[in-house]
Amino acid sequence: MIWLSLIPAIITIIFTFKIKKLITSLFLGVLAGTLISKGLISGITAIGEYMMDSIADKDSAYTLSFLIAFGSLAELIEMAGGISGFSDKVSKWAKSERAVLGWAWILSIITFFDSSFHTIAVGTVLSPVLNKVKGSKEKFAFILSVTSLQLILLIPIATAYLGYMVTLVTNNIKDTGITESAYTLVVKSIFWNLFSWIMILICIGVTLFGLGFDRFKIGKDTEEKDEFTKGHIEKEELSGKSIEEYPKNSKNLIIPVSVLLISTIFFFWWTGKDNSASFLGALSSAEFSVSIFSGVIFTIFITSLYFVFQKISLAEIEDHIIKGGEKVLSLVIILILSWALTSVTQDLGFNNLISEDLVKSIPRFLIPAILFLISGLISYTIGSSWATWALMMPLAVNFSLNSGVNISLMIGTVWAGGAVTDIVSPLSSQMADTSFSKHLTTSFPYVILGVIITAIAYIAVGFFL
Repeated sequence: MIWLSLIPAIITIIFTFKIKKLITSLFLGVLAGTLISKGLISGITAIGEYMMDSIADKDSAYTLSFLIAFGSLAELIEMAGGISGFSDKVSKWAKSERAVLGWAWILSIITFFDSSFHTIAVGTVLSPVLNKVKGSKEKFAFILSVTSLQLILLIPIATAYLGYMVTLVTNNIKDTGITESAYTLVVKSIFWNLFSWIMILICIGVTLFGLGFDRFKIGKDTEEKDEFTKGHIEKEELSGKSIEEYPKNSKNLIIPVSVLLISTIFFFWWTGKDNSASFLGALSSAEFSVSIFSGVIFTIFITSLYFVFQKISLAEIEDHIIKGGEKVLSLVIILILSWALTSVTQDLGFNNLISEDLVKSIPRFLIPAILFLISGLISYTIGSSWATWALMMPLAVNFSLNSGVNISLMIGTVWAGGAVTDIVSPLSSQMADTSFSKHLTTSFPYVILGVIITAIAYIAVGFFL
């Protein structure tokens, strides 16, 4: 029966909520799906087949590879004192709470390529400065959470999120008759990620005017600092503060990030130039996965040479490249299991659940809002934007095909829903040196406000479909 295709996702959600271990819950979801479709013994062997099929896909393999490379690059920068060096520079200009919070936005320019790196780098740079000006740690944690994902989700180049997003769309539009490239669809869908846009506007208001922050709270504060919560599960592996082993040097942050941005744009052009004579046309026609992976590998190579000239040994550089890759291993496992879960649910007939008759029974103007709210509920329940996107993207594509709603809009609602869980982040609270419970109680009212405004905005957009 087709309804059995819902069981793997339901099991994943229930176990994540109960045991709060996403990798285990995803594995149990995949296992349930293979047992349903293959039986006992064949079901167990099919787990490996689904996982290996995910890795064997070229775009997926590139995604996993440059995530590991991003982890290595971030570790190199931190090891060489790039973060602490920049902290010293910033402290000369940030003399008030508003100035410190403003610098969290400014530093996004050079830390945008990975959300975890942004949170750790900006938190490490600004926390000591915030303490000097006696600013609000909870407000700082909120700013870190918003700028670590909501802002980065809207940047269409050289980010770890973008690579995964393009790969996910690529896998879900195969054999659908959709002719636009996955990268073009993702760029267009960024405009329709209304939740991230709205949370950025709210966060700018908090940064400049406060907007009642610390006065509106939901829940009760506790002093526990090692609490587990929903959200940013995929970032736990990067939550520790490293101790820099070399003198502080802000150039060791600025130069690698500049090389990364320039080289990635170059490889976009290089891989797309045969398909278009214009520069912008080449960028839109680029081999996205190849370009972003080539950019980060080239950056690691140049950064390593630059550090060698600073008397950092090759053995030390190699050790930190490996260490940085190891830090993202849990995220790699989460992605592989997420892709496997998506595949097994599709093989069970999940796509057939979304029939044309079912879609037509839903008022067309409500479809974007419904998909956003479902995605948001799932993301907050299982605590992972990545896994939510993998679960909900097939639904978004099928709703679009059967309802005629713009596919970029439907994809954007999935990004928006998955992003809900990342507003309240344990990593951000840790880097702001405050308890997670305080971060939760002070930030949650703004999450609720953002969800309500976003849902209303999607309904309004629906009237013009």
